[in-house]
Amino acid sequence: MGTPSVQGHTSCSSIGERLKGLNLAVIGAGALGSEICRILAENAFLNVLIIDPDRLEPRNVPLSSLYGDAFSTCGTGVFAHFKAEILVDAIWRQYALAWNGIAAEIADVGLGRLAVCDLIISCTDSTLARLETSIAARILGLPMLDGGVMGEGIATGRVSWFSPAREAACYLCGISEIRRAELLSYAVSTSLGCRLFEETSNMTGTHEALRETAGTMFRLIEAFSVGERSFESSFSSLLDGSRAMEPWIHKDLKMSRSVSCPWHDVPEGEWLPLAYDRPIREALSGNDLRLQMVWPQCLEARCRLCGHRTFPKKRVALIRRKTVCTQCGAIGSCEPTKIVSSLGSGDTASDFTPRQLGLPEQHLYQFRRTFAPVNNDEEGS
Repeated sequence: MGTPSVQGHTSCSSIGERLKGLNLAVIGAGALGSEICRILAENAFLNVLIIDPDRLEPRNVPLSSLYGDAFSTCGTGVFAHFKAEILVDAIWRQYALAWNGIAAEIADVGLGRLAVCDLIISCTDSTLARLETSIAARILGLPMLDGGVMGEGIATGRVSWFSPAREAACYLCGISEIRRAELLSYAVSTSLGCRLFEETSNMTGTHEALRETAGTMFRLIEAFSVGERSFESSFSSLLDGSRAMEPWIHKDLKMSRSVSCPWHDVPEGEWLPLAYDRPIREALSGNDLRLQMVWPQCLEARCRLCGHRTFPKKRVALIRRKTVCTQCGAIGSCEPTKIVSSLGSGDTASDFTPRQLGLPEQHLYQFRRTFAPVNNDEEGS
């Protein structure tokens, strides 16, 4: 399908006001993310939240005018700063727009921070981050606009729109069952599969691919601001610029819901906040409720190489990917041995506050009624 056309008699001024007033979250601040931010800033978008956990790297600079300007101003010292921080500062200096940035992975950003958004824009080159972004979008009932380029020096890109509608495909619907199971096991399972997760390599693309992909994404944002009915379905577009001296080719594909996708339908029930510095038990006392966590938390982990035990109180996927063993120095060698994925009033971990468990601020939780006590904070993986 092509970009939806604008219909009706809405004035240009009201369309522009609605467009610039959208609340947007940009996930991933690499080459594509920084290009999207540049376009949004040039069009005077007021409410943009940039989320990226990484510091700037030399490879990010050549394909980004915003990072190039920051490097010209600060020199190599700019590499000590987080990408989200650099972009927020650059947008303020060049466009006088007060955006916000969070130097964290998407799963470590409280769902309450994202709940105020109208649209989540995924520009990450991490498959796991894209999955976590998709899950957050489904929980909050938000559309997700996802873009990517296909590899270094390759003039192709991809733009996908994932509708929050019940019958529309989500990101997980479009990947193979084997890959889906591998990702979910790594991100949300209390036990790890036989095969260790492998992330895709960084995809920087060409200047032309970045511009075409970012431009296509921006046109969809413009159309979305009008409230077109066509956005009720999910679709993807492959952008091909490999033919020299010819216009870019857009090959469009409607995406269908997968009947085997376990995360397509979000469990029914409200998602509510908790007091960050009060014991979780207080919210559960006197009723038959269990608090459900989106991302399981690791209370204890063991290094597969040297056997050293730690008590990190961090998200399971983060432990598996990035934790450094304090004994042998290995990265990603720690496997959680004590995990909490839900809490009831009879669980010892409910004596902790959300802060003490390492949960995000402004997070949201689901409470389910239960009639049988389950002590899952003592389970090992």
